[in-house]
Amino acid sequence: MEEILLSRLNTLRTRMDEAGLQGMVILNEANRRYLSGFTGSTGWLVITPDRALLVTDGRYWERAQREAPHFELVPVRTRYDVTLRMVFADLHGDVGFEAQTITVHQFEQFLRPVVGVSWKAADELPAQLREVKDAQEMEHIRRAAAITDAAVAQLPHILRPGITERETAWELEKFMREQGAEGLAFPIIVAFGENSALPHAEPEDRALQENMAVCVDLGARVSGYCADLTRSFWYGPDPEPDYVRAWTFVRRALVAALMGLQPGNPARLVDALARDMLKVGGYGDDAFRHSVGHGVGLDIHERPALSRFSDHVLRAGMVVTVEPGVYLAHRWGIRLEELAVLWDNGPEIISRAPMSMIFPAP
Repeated sequence: MEEILLSRLNTLRTRMDEAGLQGMVILNEANRRYLSGFTGSTGWLVITPDRALLVTDGRYWERAQREAPHFELVPVRTRYDVTLRMVFADLHGDVGFEAQTITVHQFEQFLRPVVGVSWKAADELPAQLREVKDAQEMEHIRRAAAITDAAVAQLPHILRPGITERETAWELEKFMREQGAEGLAFPIIVAFGENSALPHAEPEDRALQENMAVCVDLGARVSGYCADLTRSFWYGPDPEPDYVRAWTFVRRALVAALMGLQPGNPARLVDALARDMLKVGGYGDDAFRHSVGHGVGLDIHERPALSRFSDHVLRAGMVVTVEPGVYLAHRWGIRLEELAVLWDNGPEIISRAPMSMIFPAP
């Protein structure tokens, strides 16, 4: 792990040099962990061509020394502003910072007073490094995906008439934690009936009934890394004909989008392939109201963005979701999602959970 962390640090320094930066300040939690290994909730990385500093308070001094071997610990003994002022005094010239993470208050308090530094927004530098996953990252993601798949396999033992969305979500979370997940990648979505037409529904006390649409979206987190999976199905033997038709087209859209996961393709092509297939079925942008996918890693949503507005280009080693959907307000919604990794010869689907229109499967 130490060699991996050192390689990441050196790669960032190369990118800084190419961008003409004499330093970089990192506060984003995922970027901080990716570059240093430090898992504490608070800390600033200050990286220059010849120094790597980790500024954190007394809650984390021992952890920082253990987890971030390539960073020099700068202990905060009084206040962060006092310590950071001392550290930043050694910076000069153009220095990158995370404009999307650092608040206006933090900028005004910590960065603006620094003399001799021209602050440059440089969010793309660490974000680009994290696009392609290494072998260790893939191991964590595969483990998170396996736990997520196993949770979905528990649905036949969990779902029953009368169980609520909240109860179902708790049973799934409890199972994933018992299987080794350190937590959730995001709050679990369990939506019954017309609630499934809400793409980001929050579990309520709505009870499951026979012949009702169900959407379940969940993901485990392992060693900081996320999984993401959605399954939609009709609970009962008599699905509405419109549901059968929509589910079939969502499945076709998923397959079409997966075919677009080829290195060198523009990310927006993946979205277009799914959207075009749904339009063939008569499901336009009003029925499919979100992008078709996103990168997954230390964050549940990260580069690349698989949207029609994306300017990202697909590369081997990226891990992404593909999740087309159809949502008909006050009726039901359908989303089918797979987690995949891109290789030179195309995508590998990491998800292994079965996909069936009717539950229990006939």
